[in-house]
Amino acid sequence: MRRPPKPSHEDILWLADYLPYRLAVVATRMLRGASRVYKSRRNPLTTAQWRTMAILANHEPLTATELCRISMLDKVAISRALAQLQRRGFVARQRIRDDRRALHVTLTAGGWRYYNDLVPEMKRQEQALRQVLPPAELKKLFEMLEQFDQFQRTSPCTR
Repeated sequence: MRRPPKPSHEDILWLADYLPYRLAVVATRMLRGASRVYKSRRNPLTTAQWRTMAILANHEPLTATELCRISMLDKVAISRALAQLQRRGFVARQRIRDDRRALHVTLTAGGWRYYNDLVPEMKRQEQALRQVLPPAELKKLFEMLEQFDQFQRTSPCTR
């Protein structure tokens, strides 16, 4: 079978100019740097475990479904992370009174201790990233990210 002709220069999706790709690459690089903090400990966490703990620290109590929605991880990843965190004594699950099928997840005292030990290093690392831009540009970046996030959540073409 013959190979189709190469598209014209204008018809190629140039990744250097493709916004979703550029954002994904930069985010992946930043997240890999962050992962060195929680993966280099004596009792390391997986990325899904760290995201779960960090989200719970911000929003507990949550159900597994809510964790999936906030983390952008699938049900299997969240379910596995919760089981591992529960075995380690970092999270607890309790039935919700109004809905006996659902479970609220919270950090335990041990989970909070582990989280609190990680946070200073995570903040130091983030502070280094924040030094790349002046405060006004950083503020504008967060405003732009919020605009993209709002668009993705509400636009019919992105669902």
